[in-house]
Amino acid sequence: MTNTVPSKHRLAIPDEAFSDRAAQAADTLEQLLARHPEATAASLSMVLGKDEAAMDVPIDVLKLLARMLAETASGNAVAVSPVNAELTTQQAADLLNVSRPYLVKLLDERRIPFRRVGNRRRILLADIMTFKHDDESERRAIAAELSAKSEQSN
Repeated sequence: MTNTVPSKHRLAIPDEAFSDRAAQAADTLEQLLARHPEATAASLSMVLGKDEAAMDVPIDVLKLLARMLAETASGNAVAVSPVNAELTTQQAADLLNVSRPYLVKLLDERRIPFRRVGNRRRILLADIMTFKHDDESERRAIAAELSAKSEQSN
């Protein structure tokens, strides 16, 4: 069974106080991670009210938390979706920062895999992220090539 990203996230833009706390936490966590680049796990202690808990957490989870805190510190709302989540064409277009008609064109050209559910298209988040990464890499390569040609002509 595949997870589906809800069409309407219950996200709130963080206020200034929330962003400030997130910035402090992000800085602390990023500094700690930078001092221990070889770490694969960390022991995490939490205190909520009178309750305390300690747990071992994979380092990749802490890196993700640091990114989430940094985004929140910048005033951005953050959502987490499983990689096997299926997106609607509008959600996928929003992630790629393109129009829905342009995304549909990419799907019709088979540049991004999708499946049909009735007359609707569903796209895996992993496929969108792969396309985004490949597209950005291609753009960087083209820019580097143009820059090299420009330097040769000077």
